[in-house]
Amino acid sequence: MTGSFVLSSADKVASGVQRVIYLHPTDPGKLIKILKPSSELKHRTNFNGVMDRWFPGTRLRQIRKEYGEYVRVMLNNPDPDFRAPISHMYGFVATNLGLGCLTERIRNRDGSLGQTLSTKAKAGTLTDEDIDLLNDTVARLFHHNIRASDMNPSNFVFGYRADDTGNGQMECVLVDGFGDIHAVPVRSMAKWSNHLGLDDSCKRLTRHTKLIWNSKRRQFSRS
Repeated sequence: MTGSFVLSSADKVASGVQRVIYLHPTDPGKLIKILKPSSELKHRTNFNGVMDRWFPGTRLRQIRKEYGEYVRVMLNNPDPDFRAPISHMYGFVATNLGLGCLTERIRNRDGSLGQTLSTKAKAGTLTDEDIDLLNDTVARLFHHNIRASDMNPSNFVFGYRADDTGNGQMECVLVDGFGDIHAVPVRSMAKWSNHLGLDDSCKRLTRHTKLIWNSKRRQFSRS
């Protein structure tokens, strides 16, 4: 663990079911994810909501799974030219709001946060180039057998990587939802079972993006 930071509401940029995301106070290439207090979680009656209430340790298990998957992917691909389709993770940091997870910030050229697939799809601004970037990311998820258990459109972000020096290319990055978080780790059992899961996740992604998923080609398209 490195450093200690004071975060305020002005630093808050997004909020998910389990975590709140803040801008890093000193590093424009990083974000800090803070686990929400149990008292602030919305009451959910589904399986995950029941697990949160009765077995709060499962929330920490999800974070361990996320980091475990990141470590597995990076150690299996030591080539310096490897382009991870998932966001880079940098360990933990102490904050006034509790333990923070340091993660890569995907941003626009002007430094603002990159837009999510969800935002673009709802606004009708998803371009053919964006779809190509999404397909490139999905292809790498399959190729590297990455276990992505929550591929909702808010977890895909378009922008430039934190280590981009100005000469790189815009990418689509899965910034959250990776790791085999299921109670029965079916994604980790075999490559074929993970690929079935990825295919199912891509099918479900079409519900909110108005895209069509071709399972044989493993590609999204408008028609």
